[in-house]
Amino acid sequence: MTYFSVKWKPTKAAKQLAIARTALLPNEDVWYLGVCNSVAPVVSEIVVTPLRVVGLSGHWINFEARYSEIQSLTADAKMGTIDIDRKADGPIALRQVPEDDVGAIEYYVRFGQSTPAPPELLAALDNADAAAAAAIERAAAAAKRMEAARNLDWPSTTIRGRLSRKASEAILRQCYEDEHPWLILTSSGGAGTLVAFEDRMAIIKTGALTSFMAGTLGGERAASFHFVDITGIEYNSGLMSGVLEVLTPSYQGTANKDYWRGSDRSRNADSNDPWTLSNTLPLSKAEYNGYLTDINDLRARVGRAKQVNVQVVPPQAPAVASDGLAEQLKSLTQLHQAGALTDEEFAAAKARLLG
Repeated sequence: MTYFSVKWKPTKAAKQLAIARTALLPNEDVWYLGVCNSVAPVVSEIVVTPLRVVGLSGHWINFEARYSEIQSLTADAKMGTIDIDRKADGPIALRQVPEDDVGAIEYYVRFGQSTPAPPELLAALDNADAAAAAAIERAAAAAKRMEAARNLDWPSTTIRGRLSRKASEAILRQCYEDEHPWLILTSSGGAGTLVAFEDRMAIIKTGALTSFMAGTLGGERAASFHFVDITGIEYNSGLMSGVLEVLTPSYQGTANKDYWRGSDRSRNADSNDPWTLSNTLPLSKAEYNGYLTDINDLRARVGRAKQVNVQVVPPQAPAVASDGLAEQLKSLTQLHQAGALTDEEFAAAKARLLG
């Protein structure tokens, strides 16, 4: 049974208990639930359970103290204060606690300190703490990636156009460990970004306007193309605007890509809209001409990646049986010395052996 603050009527108490349970562990009993008004940390409700003392602000836990961590507790009913000193995390001062509630809080905390906590709840709390720590680590890593995305420091990378934070983060996701792209081209019209590595390239469409135009509002459209799979890089333009298109066996240039077909329908209704296709990057004619040196370098790298190196190994000359020839010459000489061969026969036979 839960002891509620004297300040609450039953309906208020039931409402606050329901809110508190959303912040606590499943099956974590509530011994005491009451009100306070602390600023550091911000706490509006105090909860005492078989595991710990918890300070809540609405649905959020703003401090907790396990009984094994509490070194001392000092309660002052007249001042309406409760000071909890924790071993590792330091003291907590709870203020403006109703005078009639202070004794109940102190009683339940003392009882919790002297009563073993249920092992299954302790294990659940340990798992919850580990999950929270992992979430903090993930958030820190994400913040670090975002910071890196805001401050790309790649001296060897050629960056053309203005790179947004969203596009920078998307490029980092395309990188393997310790890998940097050698080329980044961004469309000034918000159509997307082309990024090239040593063996592949990617077209990325992300960011508020870009993702909307790509038919992925609030999300991202990104496609990678390995150089060995690319069959061509086309650019087709009108008077002012144009489209850079990466051709592969999966993306063939069989139809013109134009800005206006299907413009009165949903963003993904037109199968030839260059803003929504994964293998196209709309570029103005001026941008294309400005990027042409880099694009031609990209085309050259694609071509080199598709070259097949054939190594021809020259045939080895047959080994000369030098030992056998010497033996035959020796035999001929012995026959000649024994008188079995005339001088003319010996000379002819020797000439045949020596070729």
